[in-house]
Amino acid sequence: MPLIDLKYKIDFIGEGMKRFLIVVLILIYTQCFAGTEEQFTKLVEQAIQGDPQAQMEVAVVLCNEAKNYETSNAKEVTKSGLFFIHEAAKSGLIQAQEILAEMYEFGICASKNETEAFYWYKIAAEQGSPTAQFKIGSFYSTGKIGVTKDIQQAIMWYKKASSQGDIASQYNLGLIHFKGEGVPKNYTTAATWFKLAAINGHSMSAFALGGMYMAGEGVPKNYILAYSWFNIAISMGVDEAKKPLHTLEKYLTDEQIHKAQELAAKIQYKIDHPSISQEQQPPAPNNEKEVNGSGTGFIITKDGYILTCYHVIEGSREVKIKYRGNIYSAKLVLGDPNNDLALLKINGSFPAIAFSSNRSAKMGEDVFTVGYPNPSLQGENAKCTKGTINSLTGFQDDLRLYQISVPVQPGNSGGALMDGNGNILGIIVAMLDAKTTFKISGSLPQNVNYAVKSIYAQAMLDTLPEISDKLIAPSRSKSNAVDRVKNSTVMVLSYK
Repeated sequence: MPLIDLKYKIDFIGEGMKRFLIVVLILIYTQCFAGTEEQFTKLVEQAIQGDPQAQMEVAVVLCNEAKNYETSNAKEVTKSGLFFIHEAAKSGLIQAQEILAEMYEFGICASKNETEAFYWYKIAAEQGSPTAQFKIGSFYSTGKIGVTKDIQQAIMWYKKASSQGDIASQYNLGLIHFKGEGVPKNYTTAATWFKLAAINGHSMSAFALGGMYMAGEGVPKNYILAYSWFNIAISMGVDEAKKPLHTLEKYLTDEQIHKAQELAAKIQYKIDHPSISQEQQPPAPNNEKEVNGSGTGFIITKDGYILTCYHVIEGSREVKIKYRGNIYSAKLVLGDPNNDLALLKINGSFPAIAFSSNRSAKMGEDVFTVGYPNPSLQGENAKCTKGTINSLTGFQDDLRLYQISVPVQPGNSGGALMDGNGNILGIIVAMLDAKTTFKISGSLPQNVNYAVKSIYAQAMLDTLPEISDKLIAPSRSKSNAVDRVKNSTVMVLSYK
């Protein structure tokens, strides 16, 4: 179907909108869409028919290209871009709500409008977007965008974003408690938040943590650790850390400096390789072997069969499961290194969760996971994070993976990717490495994570009929979905 024929499919829009919309779509096709006319026509047709993901993609193209046209045409382009992004946002697509809020906040493809910006950020924040939660927190923290300054509201929203791995929120929580802004000054709490953000790669948190170890504020005074964190901050581009680092050199021996540099290198490596290192682990009891790593798993049969990622337990001499305060010895039943899957078994009777009856998720579908990210810092209570299916293929179009916007941190690996009814769609496996991506593309990935599709886990289970026969039926109810998944989610501990 030629692009011009779309005019017969948009009668519902209204004559005024229809006239310029067709002109604009034809105007932009040859200059701002890399695919064929057929592909572009299909995308636009999906947008007109109400597909939120397609509406958002068309809107982004339109708004990005508006600056390339003369004034009269630019107005048509921006008007149609706003039309599509509004439609996508109203449908509940979180990413579209975030984009629309930014447009109003910064006057991109729209006139600046603080009220509209706050409204759409709030809608996205209430749906669980950590980006929007941070924004709302920053507005309440500063009194910007037409809201009254309210530190308690800021803390509430920062904590919501922080629980999903937003490092800027973690840093801001550290600052609030360090300065005693709206709350009693508490250096110990500040240091905890700074450390959480620092190990996730936040440069100013590393700088702040170095200062706290140097002064003994909230943490024991330790010049070696101070030197290490200042060293890390410098490597991240914080030049202000050079002065205190040189000061520390006067109080440290060459051997201590060498030790601090080695420690900094180890910490930096773990920061750069979060999905591999799993730096933060729950402390092992004194009478047990050293914990080598931790991750998440989920129970799929009532007699204790558990799925997780193979890399979580790879190389372990012993694997244990922590569930409701109890520790269970686990047996590796079957491993699939190629698809990063492992099947474990513990003894007992447990609540189980089911695989989705659908062979594939849908792009734009809302999903969530429950897991144990950074347990020694964020605590050993399970954390729920939400997002959407961004793509039906993974890194470099890997057909085994979904690309998801669900926030992922070390410790989430092996957790179940769930649909709205609490049924398994996949297994969380990895996040896209930021530095590698930047070197390749020149831009940082924004919350790009991956899950292996559940059909690969089910294929592995099909080789064990005694297990596949025990799988429970999918749930058809959204009621208490998160609680049901939480009750079947476990912490996986691997021991050297």
